[in-house]
Amino acid sequence: MKQFSESAIKALKMTAYAHTKNALRSGISLATLTGASAILPGMANAQDSNAGDFVFEEIVVTAQKRSQNLQEVPVSISVLNQSTLEQRNIQSFADYAAALPSVSFLALGPGQSEVFFRGLSDGGNGNPAGTAPSAAIYLDEQPVTTIGSNLDIQVYDVARIEALSGPQSTLFGASSETGTLRIVTNAPDVTGFAAGFDVSGHSVKDGGEGYSLEGFVNVPLNDSVALRVVGWQVENAGYIDNVAATRTFTRSGITVDNAAFAEEDFNTEKKTGARAALGIDLNDNWTATIRGMYQDQRTQGVFDHDPDDVGDLEVERFFEDSYSDEFMQFSGTLEGKVGDLNLVYSGSYLDRDIQYVNDYSEYAEYSAFIDYYTCEYAYSYVSYGYEFFNCNDPRIQFENDSKFTRQTHEFRLLSDEDQRLRFLVGFFYDRQELDYIFEYRIPQIQPGFAISFSPGTASDAYFVTDQNRVDKQIAGFGEIEYDINDSLTATFGYRYSETKTSLNGFVGTVFTASPAVDVSAKDTQSLFKANLTYTINDDFLTYATFSQGFRPGGANRAATSNIPLTYAPDTVDNYEIGWKSSLLDGRIRLNGAAFYMKWQDIQLTRFDPSESPLGLTNNAGDARAMGVEVDFSAYITEEFSLNGGFVFLDAELTDDFTQNVSAPAGTPADAPAGTGLPFAPGFKGSLTARYETDTGIGLFFAQADASYVDTSYNDLFVASRQEQDSYGILNLSTGIQRDQWTVTLEARNITDTRAQIYRNATDFDSRITTNRPRTLFISLGYKY
Repeated sequence: MKQFSESAIKALKMTAYAHTKNALRSGISLATLTGASAILPGMANAQDSNAGDFVFEEIVVTAQKRSQNLQEVPVSISVLNQSTLEQRNIQSFADYAAALPSVSFLALGPGQSEVFFRGLSDGGNGNPAGTAPSAAIYLDEQPVTTIGSNLDIQVYDVARIEALSGPQSTLFGASSETGTLRIVTNAPDVTGFAAGFDVSGHSVKDGGEGYSLEGFVNVPLNDSVALRVVGWQVENAGYIDNVAATRTFTRSGITVDNAAFAEEDFNTEKKTGARAALGIDLNDNWTATIRGMYQDQRTQGVFDHDPDDVGDLEVERFFEDSYSDEFMQFSGTLEGKVGDLNLVYSGSYLDRDIQYVNDYSEYAEYSAFIDYYTCEYAYSYVSYGYEFFNCNDPRIQFENDSKFTRQTHEFRLLSDEDQRLRFLVGFFYDRQELDYIFEYRIPQIQPGFAISFSPGTASDAYFVTDQNRVDKQIAGFGEIEYDINDSLTATFGYRYSETKTSLNGFVGTVFTASPAVDVSAKDTQSLFKANLTYTINDDFLTYATFSQGFRPGGANRAATSNIPLTYAPDTVDNYEIGWKSSLLDGRIRLNGAAFYMKWQDIQLTRFDPSESPLGLTNNAGDARAMGVEVDFSAYITEEFSLNGGFVFLDAELTDDFTQNVSAPAGTPADAPAGTGLPFAPGFKGSLTARYETDTGIGLFFAQADASYVDTSYNDLFVASRQEQDSYGILNLSTGIQRDQWTVTLEARNITDTRAQIYRNATDFDSRITTNRPRTLFISLGYKY
């Protein structure tokens, strides 16, 4: 069985839809909410109340730059807390993204992903000279978002992952335009010693074997100083075969084979890293935390396959494919009292190196220009064109060498939480720099045709991009909350930002080199947020929010008669109503929101050879998204619990988009108004069912995780985009916990589904990024 049955999927969607519709019609009445069937990712552990009931413990989040109970925060948040991360064996970006309904993404493999919230996507952009991401990823206090290559941090000893849906720019700034994803690591603890380790092995159906070793230790050095150290080493098994093949290039007649590169299960991943944090209680009022993290992630092969032209989990690659992502991050936080106010300073520095090489030989078949580099040629007066002869092997290899640094500094001043009038004001500074060199290389290039004007360029490079990009942001922000009465609270937020993007360097070939780029763009932006929260009682609140988000404008590498040298910011206006509820004395939690988002002046980066030989960005028009998202947790009995979530989504263009901006008036739009946005599934949901019981020899548990993603598109433009099939994934696990020991058996993707995560819309073949086939795990864990 490759996927869930159509009847099961239809029943799940129709049940969720019916309950949501009824909830909205009735003003989200308490009775209707009690009957909904969707569920919250991030269920907490149970604890006994004074009455002996089984309830969910409080989940603390910092979504509003304060420590608050999740149920008291008028923001749509999905939370995967530490127990959920451990129970679901979440280790990587792909694992947690699948568990967050409002998050969609495209991915080429580990470390090569882009994130979208609530379906607001133009198809993504892997061009470092193009648009910044529209959704932000944070590691503790630092934004670590990168164009096309978000950090794939090993998820171990992590306190929680928070997914904040909708614009968060008043508090989190640029690129938190559609949402913010926050990874919050565990802090040092002076109250006691703690340690643990986890060892896991796995085997992939018709694939390889892998393992993970993870451990942590928390050591109080004295009454006021504690050190926490975490380490991991992971080898993930391959499951895609690079099959033996030959290829004959049509124009030159050259035939090549990939015997030197053919290999079974060649898409392997190795990840090694460590994290340390030192916590110091300076006195009764001041605390300092210093953190450092290192990770080295390396992959071989590719993580997409070509089922249509080659075979299931098979590709034909004629050169090496490898990826290396190494980073170090350092951060410090100082928190304390200044009179009756709380002061927080956080500073961080990230240093990241990315290097990868890919087989790009398919391009040699599609581009006649490659013949000029690999053949001898002369002009023929018979055919009135160039004729090529004595051709060499035209295979191409692409290499990326990128160095990324980022430093951030933030000061926040907060009033006490128990005041009727509360406020938060802050200042933020961010500087990120990206040095990147892209080389397209032909090992058998004809003498004299390689680039010679770029120092350090490979001796066989025929096309080079060597550029430097610097993005700066300074901002002042604040929020004021006022309790109008015991039930009604009003919040007003504002952020003023100044951003600057500069780009310099060159792009060129031996035949033509573009003029050196040295351009910059500056913008200012004012953003607003308004919220009314009505607390019915301690267990139920509703809210209405207007919020704005933005991503900065930027600079193009060239201008044309239709595309200017700089482009403006794009913005999102979000209108949202939501609720937070705890029912049946804490046995059920049900949270949700209905939203309408307007995306204006969308930045669109596209390569149109009729306009320019370079990929350029312009502000193309508007789009909108609307939908309903719901989270749910419930104890059915003391031993059986459910949790999960879903989103219904409708996202589309409201303006005509035209890729060739110089097309004559009256030319049909490449993406007319009403076109659905890419990577915006109409429905995404997840469900976890867990059973726990004390057997006398230990705590026995069994768990089932199910997730479903509806169909979506891989691109915006109608002529080139393809539909990505819906898919469902089912994972099963069971085990026993005794004293400090836990043994777990897990079967992931039990139905052996081939998910269509991303139909590659930019390469010249039809590869599809897919998930890992059925995989069996056995794990042993210990905590002291």
